[in-house]
Amino acid sequence: MAKLIRYKFDPANPPPLTEPQKAEIAALKARPESDVDTSDIPELTEKFWRRAIRRHTAD
Repeated sequence: MAKLIRYKFDPANPPPLTEPQKAEIAALKARPESDVDTSDIPELTEKFWRRAIRRHTAD
C-alpha cells in the first residue's frame, strides 16, 4: 500500500536549488529565445483578456 506524503510549499521561502537544477536553468538561459518552440500554445484571444484585471506591483 502506498503512503501519501504531503509537503507544504512556502513561495516566500523556497528550498534551495540543487546543482542539477542550477545547471538546467543555466543551460536554458544560454539558449536563444528563437530555440523555444511555442507552436503548441494557442494564441490568447480577446475573449481570454475580457475579464483580465491589471494589477501593479510595488517593485
